Amino acid sequence: MMKLTKVLAAVYMLSMVSGGVIAQDETEITDQQLYRYAIMQEVITLMKKDISIEVNKIIKAQEGMTGRRYNELAATKGDEVKLQAIDAKDWEIQFLKQIDDFKSKRITSIKTVNSELAIKMVGNSGKSYKIIKDQLKSDESFKSRYDLIAASVSAAKMKTD
Repeated sequence: MMKLTKVLAAVYMLSMVSGGVIAQDETEITDQQLYRYAIMQEVITLMKKDISIEVNKIIKAQEGMTGRRYNELAATKGDEVKLQAIDAKDWEIQFLKQIDDFKSKRITSIKTVNSELAIKMVGNSGKSYKIIKDQLKSDESFKSRYDLIAASVSAAKMKTD
């Protein structure tokens, strides 16, 4: 959780200091925008990892539940027939629903953060974010450019860990 706090603080400071960078035209993406996108991805990755860490803590704290049994229950995706086939107890089904609710709320929060950061950090009302995502899928030279920037962000994050 401390790592996430450090990254969020860095993101906040970056957004406060640098304001909105707009590319020369709507489709040109600057290195600064790619850098911000890479920071954004680091934040989202840490938030996703945090969900897993918290779920594991909850599983360990639940009397009678193991990671193996939870995975078996989760693999059913709530399908009643499948749950009966693995002899799921009522309390296990309730526990599975609680975990699913917890994860759903966290995922909703991540989506909100991602949307806000896409608009406020990458700039251009989120259009640049969409352009970056599309170009990362279709343009190898653009992806190579991004990978270099993302590697520098990752290296910087590792220095603070």
